[in-house]
Amino acid sequence: MDIDEFLDRELSDLDLQTRKTEKDAFELPEFKEQYESSPLFENIKTSLGKGNLEQAEQSYVQLWHILMQQKLKWNKELYEQLSILTKQFSSALNYAYNEMKKKAEHINELISRARASLKEGKKEMPFKLYAEIQEINNSIPNVFFEEKKIMQEQIMDFYRELSTITDNELAKRVSALMQETNQLIEKTDSSIRSNDMINAIVSYNRCIELYNQVPEGFLRYKNQIGMRLLDIYKTLSIYAEISNLQRQLSQQQIRQPVQQQPRYRQQSQQPAPVIPSAQANHEQNAAAKSMLLNTKRESAKRNIKKGFYDEASKEIQEALQLEPNDAEAKVIHAKIKTLQ
Repeated sequence: MDIDEFLDRELSDLDLQTRKTEKDAFELPEFKEQYESSPLFENIKTSLGKGNLEQAEQSYVQLWHILMQQKLKWNKELYEQLSILTKQFSSALNYAYNEMKKKAEHINELISRARASLKEGKKEMPFKLYAEIQEINNSIPNVFFEEKKIMQEQIMDFYRELSTITDNELAKRVSALMQETNQLIEKTDSSIRSNDMINAIVSYNRCIELYNQVPEGFLRYKNQIGMRLLDIYKTLSIYAEISNLQRQLSQQQIRQPVQQQPRYRQQSQQPAPVIPSAQANHEQNAAAKSMLLNTKRESAKRNIKKGFYDEASKEIQEALQLEPNDAEAKVIHAKIKTLQ
């Protein structure tokens, strides 16, 4: 028995037919049975219809694994399903590739605009454009690995430029904050030595504001200044406590002569010394509140000019806690929202 006879016999057992031509062509066998499409096939079609190439690819790979497990055993169902899906993938990939090219062009355009904004000294626009660039890049399917890798390298190059400029500006800003804080500390110490405690307290409060503006990553500088601020805090706290005790003693001395007067004179007089004292305290509190409110507003304005919007927002919120109906504070707060 020759090889041709052997093949004819084996194939006839499978209800298959062979047909020889001059080129020994071989026709794939066909089964007459009807079959239902597999769940994987339907999942792939659904994912492709939604444009989700990554999810479709996962199921597509699983279907191929099933076919490979068959080895050379003929499976008409798998063959036809993969044949259909291959054509659908081809169409979907062509469409997605054209969309990817449009997005790549848009990303390059945004990078050019962002670099131009950096040269012009604009601080906020490059960051907004970078966020938009990342959003577009994330929307590109990972099936385009090579193309996405090229775009990612371009984005990273721009990010390094942005980061370098931002880091340099941050270092300059922190250096300026440290210098201004140190100058205020010297001024505070000088006021304390001159027993000018009012100005010392004002300067100390400003020092605390600047200290809180120093961002993370500059702990060494903050620690050095923090040690000096603690010494000032201790001195001013002692002064405030002594002043409070002196004020209480003074109020007691004002009330004491009234209590020592005869009964008939006390009845004929109104407790005038007590009321003016309470009124004076109320006026002092109101003045202090007004002064603090104004300080918070002015500090917020300065932070807005410097571009420190988070710090400005914090200041103006504290101002509104002091006086919720303050019109100027409300206007500043609304302005900050538009800038953040």
